[in-house]
This record gives sequence, structure tokens and C-alpha cells, in this order.
Amino acid sequence: MGLPGALGDDIERSICAECWGEWLRTQIRVINHYGLRPAVKEDRERLYGLTREFLGLGAAATERP
Repeated sequence: MGLPGALGDDIERSICAECWGEWLRTQIRVINHYGLRPAVKEDRERLYGLTREFLGLGAAATERP
């Protein structure tokens, strides 16, 4: 699906193309709503967290206990 690391792996493994497309349309509104700048590491990490939340993926593997 194009994202790096664990998030990309989780999406590839768990999310259908239709759901991914819905997120791609929604993320533009999310970026604008929160004023995120994806080129900035902290904003990108927040966007990845919101991506996980929207797609129902839970915490990243490195964040799990």
C-alpha cells in the first residue's frame, strides 16, 4: 500500500483496498483539520497514529507491551 515499516506491513496484511481508499480520501481532511505537515516527523507520526485508529489496527508492534 506504500507506507514504510510496521504500519505498511499491518495495512498490507489486514486492510482491504476499499478501506485503504476510504482512508486516502479521509486523510486529506484529517491533515487539514489538525494542520498536520507530513514532512515534519512529529506530525507524520501523529498522522500514522490516526491512520491506525481509523483503520482499527491498534498500536504499532513496537508500542505493544
